[in-house]
Amino acid sequence: MVGLAFALIGCSGSTPFGTGESSAAEAPAAPVYTAKITSETYRIDKVYSSMRGPYGFDDVTLGEAASPELVWIVGYKTTVVDANTGAPMSQEYMCHANLDLPTKDYFEDFPTSPSISGRVFTLSQGQQDIHFPPGMGIPVQSDMKLSLVTQVLNLNHAQIKMDVKHEVEVYYVRDREVGREMIALYQAAAEGFKALGAAHYYGLEQDEADPEMHGAGCSVGQAATAGDSDDDTHGQKFTAHWIVKPGRETNRTNVTRFMNLPYDTKAYYIAVHLHPFAESLELVDLTTRQSVYKGFVKASTGRVGIDHIDHYESTEGLQLYADHEYEVVSVYNNTTDHDVDSMAVLYLYLENKTFQKPVL
Repeated sequence: MVGLAFALIGCSGSTPFGTGESSAAEAPAAPVYTAKITSETYRIDKVYSSMRGPYGFDDVTLGEAASPELVWIVGYKTTVVDANTGAPMSQEYMCHANLDLPTKDYFEDFPTSPSISGRVFTLSQGQQDIHFPPGMGIPVQSDMKLSLVTQVLNLNHAQIKMDVKHEVEVYYVRDREVGREMIALYQAAAEGFKALGAAHYYGLEQDEADPEMHGAGCSVGQAATAGDSDDDTHGQKFTAHWIVKPGRETNRTNVTRFMNLPYDTKAYYIAVHLHPFAESLELVDLTTRQSVYKGFVKASTGRVGIDHIDHYESTEGLQLYADHEYEVVSVYNNTTDHDVDSMAVLYLYLENKTFQKPVL
């Protein structure tokens, strides 16, 4: 049975909501509440590669109001801690902490929202917390059941016996306490893929692809996990979790169809998900031939891992266009003599311009 500790804390120690540079930030700060979830205990007793370590599930709801209310998720944090003492551990033991929402229930509450995957956040090595710019958040109903998945990782220590837990915090504000109009955000992923067959363009057959508009196409690769593939509408096989052989690799993926922009909008926050030996991940506007955003990686010293990954956050935002083509460009440099696994995802937090508050 999964162990669950849940606490609500008023006015958390995170950055106070309502501070920042925008004019909207001049309103008084609303209290920031914290939903705290402690995972079950995970035993680390051998090397675990990506998505191979012990994992668990927890349910999360935000608030204890007698009736459902609109709340805004404004941040997220995870820490791996010693299961016995509660002391923070090295982030090298964190594979990921994913927070998801039920898409069917979400669209019942917010029917005008753009198409979403259900993923709210992914945190992994290199970034352990997210705080949106002031005046922005992801709207949810307080009684909506969110799903949390936490998993551990161990790439460096063959001889080890350690018990750890994930401590996860979800930060939110109550709409009735905000006192102003919020900018509603939704998450759209721009994910790198590798072709597993003759295909090079996800969602397009070879004779449909225009290299001038669709980029260079995905290189043919090998899945990191046997049977791990995504088929597009043409039956072509791709994987988002692939093998990088020794040496440098640059992979390009057209992500226009994944982003599925319903209208011109802005990205106010971008989180980057990469694996060890990555150097950078970039979003490129193929229509204008300009870089939209490029995040870099600081590798760990003396061990396999990531100490820091760049992210983007701003009240100004980055402009994206529904009629433009986009690609992601990942660069890995595998300095070992053996294959390593990889992923490349930009989590874009975009303005939901059709948001309407639910009628309670």
